[in-house]
Amino acid sequence: MQIEIIDPDPQADISLFKDCIQQVLAGEQKTAEYVNVVFMGRDELRRLKKKYFNLDVYTDVITFNLNDPDEVIEGEIYLSYNQITQNAAQYKTAAGNELYRVLIHGCLHLCAYEDDTAERKAQMTSLEDHYLAKISWGS
Repeated sequence: MQIEIIDPDPQADISLFKDCIQQVLAGEQKTAEYVNVVFMGRDELRRLKKKYFNLDVYTDVITFNLNDPDEVIEGEIYLSYNQITQNAAQYKTAAGNELYRVLIHGCLHLCAYEDDTAERKAQMTSLEDHYLAKISWGS
């Protein structure tokens, strides 16, 4: 599997990022041809949200499956580090923790999970917690 991190933020440990993506996909019994993770500003991500989802709101992550999720995954995860750090302050959690939670969230979307209902959102949050607990923070 090819994983490319484009314009990584200063908080991201690239090897830990790649391990995290591989762990989620393996845990969900999915395989991927490639996953691109692209960091961009919050205004840029807002424009993508408006263009592709017709929602003019700030967001921390947008995920695109470029093929059928039942097949080998080819996908892109777009992240806004600025929005993630704002979320971390709002939720009173470490920015690094929130960064990996959002990355896991994007990976789960690649695995065809949705968060459009309270029940589905709760399922994704539970899975995020599960994978966050598995991260080896190097300590």
